[in-house]
Amino acid sequence: MKEIILVKEKELKKAGIELSEKEFSEKAFSYSLASSAVLVVTVFALSEIFTALIFGALAFIVGILVSVKIPEILRKKKAKKVEKHLPFALMAMAVEMNINLSFEKILENLSKGDYGEFSKQIRKTQKEIEAGATIQKALFDLSERIDSKMLKRSVSQIVSIYEHGSEEKGEPVKQLAKELLARQKIESKEFTGKMTMYSVVFVVLSAVIPAMFQAFVSIGSTFMELDFTATQILLISTVLFPALNLGILLMIRNKTPEILKG
Repeated sequence: MKEIILVKEKELKKAGIELSEKEFSEKAFSYSLASSAVLVVTVFALSEIFTALIFGALAFIVGILVSVKIPEILRKKKAKKVEKHLPFALMAMAVEMNINLSFEKILENLSKGDYGEFSKQIRKTQKEIEAGATIQKALFDLSERIDSKMLKRSVSQIVSIYEHGSEEKGEPVKQLAKELLARQKIESKEFTGKMTMYSVVFVVLSAVIPAMFQAFVSIGSTFMELDFTATQILLISTVLFPALNLGILLMIRNKTPEILKG
């Protein structure tokens, strides 16, 4: 029987997940099956077996879908962390290029600099060079490890300067850094504009809808027969609404440009 592969190994490496395709798929199926079994037992204790099995099947499917999505989320998060510091690293690189420092020394300074994830990746690039790789290959490997168009463009520019040279070799890199900074500024302004909408949605879900639900249950139970049991009302108030609020907060955090996270 052919093995089911959920995520390619290349994508796992970009996400920083040190597992093979087979190991990742096995863990995804195991965790999804375990969560499904727990939910079946829990729901069966409160309801019928058919309902429990339906919830268990849904939990398994959701578990697999989440497992497939996790590498993509981690890959994008890793790229954003690199892009956050990239313009500042390029600015420093441009200055050192203009004073004719060697590329090896420039990379060493970047690896020791305060550029977060970018410095960490440059240290890996240095190790490749020390192991015998050319600077071009090590830099291209860097651009392949990170799923970032900004980084790929930057690496292409740097390698071109390294191979062909230039009278003012730091200037193209400096201009690229300014362009990337301008793009980050635009993204920050766009997010600031959207924050008003996010705030309204959060207030509605965290205060308005729960208050309306409580009023509906309190007043409605006086004039009409409601199907809500005491357990259902408790679960809606203590689990559903907080879960929705947490979801909104996580969405806002995910949408926040990395440059604004400090």
